[in-house]
Amino acid sequence: MTHKRILRVREAVRRELGIILDRKMSDPRVGMVTVTRVDLSDDLKYAKVFVSLFGDPEEKKTVLRILRKARRFIRVELSHSLRMRTAPEVSFFLDDSAEDYIRIDKVLKQIHAEDPERDGEDEDPKGP
Repeated sequence: MTHKRILRVREAVRRELGIILDRKMSDPRVGMVTVTRVDLSDDLKYAKVFVSLFGDPEEKKTVLRILRKARRFIRVELSHSLRMRTAPEVSFFLDDSAEDYIRIDKVLKQIHAEDPERDGEDEDPKGP
């Protein structure tokens, strides 16, 4: 299978899963879920779906458990919207990269606040 086709299908799966999770999931415990990445197998039969969730760790575990239980429903909806012969089997994984970015940003702001003189330290006062 060509690499371009896999990339197109991966993006379509990511987009459609976002729509399904946002509009078609009826469980009120599933709040704001963002599909951050989808990894597809070369034969397009399996999809690892990475989602970003907001809330405390217990809420995240609950939402991830709900998504894993709803895999059959999600796969059926995905097959209807993608118009593929078979939709990939989906597996959900938590993506904590957004929290890592926030934590790094907070540390950098704290370092900057503690040492404001360091801002222009790297520049040569005489110029080039």
